Amino acid sequence: MTSIDRRDLLRGATGGLATAASVSVPTLLTMTAASSASSRKLSLPKWGYGRNSSAKDTVLMFRGNGAHTFYGTGPVPAAQPKVQWRYRTAIIRNTFRGTPMTWAGTGWTGAAVKLGDYVFVGSVGGYVYAFEAMTGQLRWRLKGGGMFKGSLCAYENRLYIGNTDNLLRSIDAETGRTIWKINTGRDLDSSPCVVDDKLYIAGENGYLRCLNPRTGKQIWKKFVDGIGPGTVLGSNGSETSPAVANNEAYVATYDGILYSFNATTGALRWKAKTHDDTDASAVIYDDFVYACAEEKAPYLYRFAREDGRQVWRYDGNWRGYYSTPAIANDRVWVGAEDQNLHCVDARSGKGIWTFKTGGGVWSSPCVIDDKVVFGSRDSHVYCVDANTGKLVWRLKLDGRIISSPCIVDGVIWIGTAIGYFYCIAA
Repeated sequence: MTSIDRRDLLRGATGGLATAASVSVPTLLTMTAASSASSRKLSLPKWGYGRNSSAKDTVLMFRGNGAHTFYGTGPVPAAQPKVQWRYRTAIIRNTFRGTPMTWAGTGWTGAAVKLGDYVFVGSVGGYVYAFEAMTGQLRWRLKGGGMFKGSLCAYENRLYIGNTDNLLRSIDAETGRTIWKINTGRDLDSSPCVVDDKLYIAGENGYLRCLNPRTGKQIWKKFVDGIGPGTVLGSNGSETSPAVANNEAYVATYDGILYSFNATTGALRWKAKTHDDTDASAVIYDDFVYACAEEKAPYLYRFAREDGRQVWRYDGNWRGYYSTPAIANDRVWVGAEDQNLHCVDARSGKGIWTFKTGGGVWSSPCVIDDKVVFGSRDSHVYCVDANTGKLVWRLKLDGRIISSPCIVDGVIWIGTAIGYFYCIAA
């Protein structure tokens, strides 16, 4: 990929990209993956996860639940795992601000989800893919009008995902057929979630939406701004994935504002300042909500859920955050543009340790079995001890890693920024 400023890399193309871009056909790169999609319907189990896109045995949305506190299931490999299969996804070529660009792979924050025996992932190259999880057999793919940069959300055997063509799509997970779609007016980098039978998604048009997941009908919509003088098309409004729990919904914006809404009615509860573009998603943990901002205010914050009061601010990184924090056992782990994974005491906001990689860490870490798994722009997947920060193993892949892992039963699915999607296991 051509070198480009990190903010520009996040922004990607605008909604008009589809007419100007050429899209290649995916190329098979393993013996175990199929060269073309099967036309048979997927055999999915009956939905058994109630009224939410969350589970204890699999990953159904970005960060596993509405609070963003579920990171997958183990056991995580204790020694360096191996690539089981990989698949090369499509690419998009276009000119972005006068610079020829190639866009491929899984974007920030495009993590996969696993439903039944299948894994599903959206691609910056313009497709949603359905694979047999352990073989890499391609079962279907759906083409969009632009980039699928965020994560899918699975609910009642449907998949939901936004695109830079401005559309939010509801997809039949068995067939890959679009059930409904709505035009939000601007890019959708935000990853949707379903909590209490309501679908939440933010967008670069500056709105947080609450929708009926079966029909797409709007329940409520609130303007959170992030659009105005100084904003740049492709990086404004709200790109965070909504955090929703305890009848509270949180989103943050380009303006550096964290909003708290009543999740049922959309009534504003409070807003707090993060002081810069906040693309990383909020995390709800106990009586607090955590958020972190980019380089003009490179801080990790802890706010009180009750009133938005800032409790502490961690100042250990000077280059900003694109990674969403992981929180467990009163510790916070978050990747940073300074090339480190940071471990912070959740009670005091004091740094405990840092782990240095060879590139910026945009990938959102997953904490399972006292291990932290994450990717880096240095092309490695890392596993470190959650308590000490010592390296357990690392595995080099082809291409920078900016998206987050999906981990189920210790198997890791993750993509890179040059177009490969991997299955990794012991």
